[in-house]
Amino acid sequence: MASYHEDVTTHLKLELIRCIRDMVIKKGWTQTEAAKNLDISRSRFCRIMGGQTKDISEWRLLQCLVMLGSDIKIFIVPTQHGQGKIEIVDINAPPKQEHTPV
Repeated sequence: MASYHEDVTTHLKLELIRCIRDMVIKKGWTQTEAAKNLDISRSRFCRIMGGQTKDISEWRLLQCLVMLGSDIKIFIVPTQHGQGKIEIVDINAPPKQEHTPV
């Protein structure tokens, strides 16, 4: 059974991988082009995109996002609860449209 830390780490890595996958698709890159531009082997890129998270760090995934043209900002804020949480706010997502009464 995985520990709480392992579960949080895996979830964080999978969210970062999702962001990388979305950006690679938007760029229209092949797996080979993506691997070359991210300075990793094609086989490693394929493993990562398949969700294999054991052999890559969160830091390396953040570096990939930077190489894809993202700025990474880390905010540390006090929690209102006993234990804090790690959360990814995907700025690339389109803003939610508010419905304005006509």
